[in-house]
Amino acid sequence: MLDFSKAFDLINHHLLLDKLQSYGLPAHILRWMATFLLDRAQRVKIGNEYSHSGHPNGGVPQGTLSGPKCFLVYINDLRTTVPLYKYVDDSTLFEICDRNDVSVIQESVDIAARWTEQNDMKINSEKSKEIIISFAQDGNFRSTIPNIKIDGRDIAQVCHAKLLGVTISQDLTWNKHVDNIVKKAGKRLYMLYQLKRAGITQKDLVSVYVSVVRPVLEYACPVWHTNLPQYLSDNIEVIKKGTKMYFSWIGLRGNT
Repeated sequence: MLDFSKAFDLINHHLLLDKLQSYGLPAHILRWMATFLLDRAQRVKIGNEYSHSGHPNGGVPQGTLSGPKCFLVYINDLRTTVPLYKYVDDSTLFEICDRNDVSVIQESVDIAARWTEQNDMKINSEKSKEIIISFAQDGNFRSTIPNIKIDGRDIAQVCHAKLLGVTISQDLTWNKHVDNIVKKAGKRLYMLYQLKRAGITQKDLVSVYVSVVRPVLEYACPVWHTNLPQYLSDNIEVIKKGTKMYFSWIGLRGNT
């Protein structure tokens, strides 16, 4: 799992415009994109004092609709020898190896590292992670696989890591993911209690639950909920039952 350091801030405007042009965009669209990207001014305010305005020559505005699209266009020409999946601010490489196969994923990581240098970007080796999934009977099999390196530094081999908000474990179980979402949802349920004490209306309490609590339990559930063992499903149901009891306590009815 490769993490690009300050991905949105390091996009080279001129390289991006060149890449957009290579896709055959009309001249008026290119001019519009250039106006969107170039000559943006920024300054720092401390108290009532302002710094001089600066004009950064890179980066795309975050919080815009065009920003993520610009980033995806920017990294679209990144190619590796193993399958590569690109997301808005990071990318994931994977390969399937038999015990006697020679891994080529290091070669692909080297290709990605060279690409970042050529495109004025940088891979964050501290946030990049490696997961080895193996069900071999030899318990020491993972330890025989050499660490992937980026710029001479070993990438951490971890037991689990988040991918697009879902915790992937090396044993392909969902225990860690369910544990994370249950803890997160439990903390947000306490927020409902505090809001009730502050006098928020019952209708708004339901809106808060639907907006910030239930999505934690249901996010990407088609991926992980299909084959959950009963005890993990019960852990999730504890939160749901607690929520129903809470709404029953404050006088609300209906399906939560």
